[in-house]
Amino acid sequence: MSSEIERVVGDLVTRMGEGSVEGFRTALAAVGRAARAGGPETLTASVEAVAPLLPHLEGVFAKTAVLAGACVEWGGSPMALAPVLPRRAAEALRLWAQVPTVWQTAMSGRPLPEPEHIAPGELVRIFADYGGRHGIPGTRMRRTALSWFDLDDWLKAMITVLAHGDFRAAVPPEDLQQVRIAAAEVADRSQRARWVHDLASVLDDEPLIVLDSATRRGFALTMSGVGDNFQLHTLLADRLIGDPSHGLLPGERPDPAWVHAATCGAPAVGPVNAVVRRFRLFDAQGGYISPEGIPADIPAIEGAHVIVLHPPRGRFSWANGRVYEHMEPTLALDRLLGDQEAARWFARIQPAREHDLMAAKPE
Repeated sequence: MSSEIERVVGDLVTRMGEGSVEGFRTALAAVGRAARAGGPETLTASVEAVAPLLPHLEGVFAKTAVLAGACVEWGGSPMALAPVLPRRAAEALRLWAQVPTVWQTAMSGRPLPEPEHIAPGELVRIFADYGGRHGIPGTRMRRTALSWFDLDDWLKAMITVLAHGDFRAAVPPEDLQQVRIAAAEVADRSQRARWVHDLASVLDDEPLIVLDSATRRGFALTMSGVGDNFQLHTLLADRLIGDPSHGLLPGERPDPAWVHAATCGAPAVGPVNAVVRRFRLFDAQGGYISPEGIPADIPAIEGAHVIVLHPPRGRFSWANGRVYEHMEPTLALDRLLGDQEAARWFARIQPAREHDLMAAKPE
């Protein structure tokens, strides 16, 4: 670690220990300037320096996690955050979920103010009084109250780092599971929590079997870093539509701009050149695979997620290539299935339930 990073992070710790919000903000800005003054090594050193602090931070001091995420966006490695950030984010999600219940009990049903309409100190006082009456430790009630203000800071950092495949691979599976569980509980109230849930569910190096109902052909692929099924539609069309004499599927290939947006380009394609689906996707049980869903929800058979392609049935389009700009996917066509192997897979699938409302809605 450079002496300058060591100095500014040490000053940050001092200001937090003093409880000085203004001093903290000034020191945090100094850490950011020092981190950006060097290259990736300095940015990585900054992440490594603040990572051990994160489990103990709350309230405004949680903005240290946002800075760590920014250092990753600027080119630093996220790896030092893998043992600490997901656990702290999962805790913040669980505590945030409890805030409305505690408030309603403590305040006799009065509406819970949004964070901008109540001072953190006031909410801490109310929750501390509640905890005192119910034998709950004051430190827990304080952290619960402050989660009402700091949750988005933890989620912003998680959204950044979960876009990196090496980070996802380094996080203990049980920690990712806790993130998914905690985020799912509040996903209907927090868009960022929903994004974190879906990012924590991203599949990497995952086998995929795709069967085409029209040609009875089959394909084995490997998938990593695909954020949602809209993106998966585009990537499948790019990998599988081609020269039928080479075993690929007949049809109109996707516009290269759509594929670029779904992989490494600017994510938005806009309404003028909206992405148009080339297939409808069904799972092995015959269920419709909604474009709004994620690949992890597609059922697996013998360790491989199975997709059955059906004709697109009209025009269905969308204007975004991928939902997570900094997560670059891979979808590799490993091999074409032989006729007998494809037939064995087809024998295991259920007929598509094409009366499904989503599959048959007007387009």
